[in-house]
Amino acid sequence: MDTIKLLNNTLEYIENNLDMELNIEDISKVACSSRYHFQRMFYALTGVTVSQYIRNRRLTLAAEELASTDKKVIDVALKYGYESPEAFTKAFQRLHGISPSALKKFNGKIKAFPKISFQISIKGECEMIYRIVEKEAFKAFGIGFMTTKVNDAAYREIPKFISKIFEDGTHDRINEILGNPKGTLLDGFHYDFKEDGTRKYMMGHEMPKTEISDEFTILEIPKLTWAVFEGHGTMPDNLIIQDIWRRIYSEWFPSSGFEQVEGPCIEKNFWNDKKQGEYKCEVWIPVKRKCINS
Repeated sequence: MDTIKLLNNTLEYIENNLDMELNIEDISKVACSSRYHFQRMFYALTGVTVSQYIRNRRLTLAAEELASTDKKVIDVALKYGYESPEAFTKAFQRLHGISPSALKKFNGKIKAFPKISFQISIKGECEMIYRIVEKEAFKAFGIGFMTTKVNDAAYREIPKFISKIFEDGTHDRINEILGNPKGTLLDGFHYDFKEDGTRKYMMGHEMPKTEISDEFTILEIPKLTWAVFEGHGTMPDNLIIQDIWRRIYSEWFPSSGFEQVEGPCIEKNFWNDKKQGEYKCEVWIPVKRKCINS
């Protein structure tokens, strides 16, 4: 069964059980996927986490019921998994901008988050260059932070952080430790992914055989199999890497025999020595082959 059909089956399962207890383990089983891979795929394709989607769909149906029936607020709250009217009211007002009781009294405006469905269109306009790499365990070091805004991390928070470490000299200190010229492009490590879509990000490099100051974070990376995707341009460009990420989840994973496993994702940036002035980047994602019966 193909990946897109499995994902749509999973959405049907969620939809049919919105008034029941839902947990990510059971949901990912319907997708014949690991919990980790399913969560990463779902967020990459929809822009929301699984828990956000479930919450938005429940609050959408709850609002529709309150607006069109005589059901009490407490009954609707309990139906959609809220233990108290207070918790339900808080979540409802945060999403819809109006309290459940006010909606029933004044027939106010509400937001609707419709059920989604997955479709895939692989146009084949541009080939994806990738290779599979087996790499032994290693350590990386650098400086980083915890992202706070799920949707803005790649386009705002991380670029702002990178600019900061260039300006305050941290980027050059890392290159000095590595014995590289100033301005040499470093690697980006995305790791410790949370269920709300946030994660840690570190700018650094694989550790050299020397002592590292306590000011730097040490990241231990186990032996993994990596899918390594290439991108090219005339200058370092965040949009090139973002396009690679988009195509990995929208095109490569749905049509490949691999799924993502837990571990850091790495972005490597460097000038292409073979072609002067050409920028090259790589996205490293830890993967494993899917089980035959999935």
